[in-house]
Amino acid sequence: MKAPAIAPCLGVADTQASVDFYEKIGFMALPAGDDPDDDLRLLLFETEFALMVYRDEHLRNWLPVLKDTPVGAFGMFYLAVSDFDAYVAKIRPLVNVIKESEVDGRKILYFTTPDGHVIGVNQRQEW
Repeated sequence: MKAPAIAPCLGVADTQASVDFYEKIGFMALPAGDDPDDDLRLLLFETEFALMVYRDEHLRNWLPVLKDTPVGAFGMFYLAVSDFDAYVAKIRPLVNVIKESEVDGRKILYFTTPDGHVIGVNQRQEW
């Protein structure tokens, strides 16, 4: 499956309840990784990636800027780029960087939009 250029990750009060709802309306849920303690789920629609859901407390721990935002009104989007280093060098002076991280050897740079949405930039990859 090819990862989309930008991918929503929505904070939810109960990941399993959200997965149950999405599955009822035609989505398929997959674990996002191998960690059994991580409840991040990928949701597919008609075999294509649609979005992710993640328990609100886990999302708040990952991005503390979201700590006081109520469920239903917060989340983040991921933007997959062809050349992470070149893209980040270009945008860094233009955005408000809130976090830089690395997961499984993949760099991620998080920034906020003027409206306060959080976007995480990462290297495009096949899933």
